[in-house]
Amino acid sequence: MVTTDYRWTDRAYDLLEAQELTVKPHNEDTAPCFVVSGRCPRCDHHLVDRQVTVALTGMAGASRGSNGDPQEAVVLDVTCGCGTAHQDAPTGVTGCGVSFRIELTAE
Repeated sequence: MVTTDYRWTDRAYDLLEAQELTVKPHNEDTAPCFVVSGRCPRCDHHLVDRQVTVALTGMAGASRGSNGDPQEAVVLDVTCGCGTAHQDAPTGVTGCGVSFRIELTAE
């Protein structure tokens, strides 16, 4: 099983649209963070993933906000850590091991 296949990112997007997977901002000290929670796109178990953000600018040309400034994209690379043992999971993971990407645009 390929745990980094793009289909998991595609399915995560569908779960986000259905509000079965959520991304909420959270501030730890001075570092902006996000909490991703909800259904795993592969195993459907509940996962919670806390991440410090990585901001990228200038991806695929300049995307401008309403004030004319470039918008920043926040990229979150999430790995299932549902806590359930899965027979076909990679060694040493706490879930099914699938990885997917969520990209948010800061507005």
